[in-house]
Amino acid sequence: MFYVSGRQTATANTEIATVCPPVADRIPVLRGLSYTAGSTAHNAYVMGARGLTTLVSFTDAAGTTLELAKIDPGQTTAGEFEALAAGDWVCYETRYGDIEVREIASVSGSTITVAAVDRQVDVGARVWAFYNDGDLNSVQLPLAASTQVDFDNLMIPGGVNRQQGKEHVVTGVGMPLLVVVDNATNAGVLNYASFEWMESSHEYYS
Repeated sequence: MFYVSGRQTATANTEIATVCPPVADRIPVLRGLSYTAGSTAHNAYVMGARGLTTLVSFTDAAGTTLELAKIDPGQTTAGEFEALAAGDWVCYETRYGDIEVREIASVSGSTITVAAVDRQVDVGARVWAFYNDGDLNSVQLPLAASTQVDFDNLMIPGGVNRQQGKEHVVTGVGMPLLVVVDNATNAGVLNYASFEWMESSHEYYS
């Protein structure tokens, strides 16, 4: 079972993000990535979710605030719960069942402000916290300047797992997987990202 994202662009210094939706009892895996960089090198970050919370108030289409049940759903390597902050990434399920991804613009109490949501988000909707790119749950992929970079057999799984040397394992089962490209200085194009879902194992499931 595969999922392939389509071509995506953004203005320079605006990150390009794509998300693999969750599948129950399965771990998402980034299989491939194709990116055409501008005249500056870029970085891609593959991010497993560090925490899960829910929405406690309805957000209408074009709304910009999401009120969360927990502002600190994820843990640090020391085991402390960490509050979300501006610049962190989240994704959430809409009432139609699809997944949208947003970067946090600001935080006030348990409410985060994001770019306007595309579709309505119900009370109780799942919200996954990825925190910041380059953080402990990220795998960084360098993208050379002025060239198309194609990775065809990456096999990077979701979750924060022992194979990455993390003390606090977070299962990737039933979680989405996020890919963010910094798209720095001179804009590039994410041609596609390809994903699959694998069965859980003791290596990746706490």
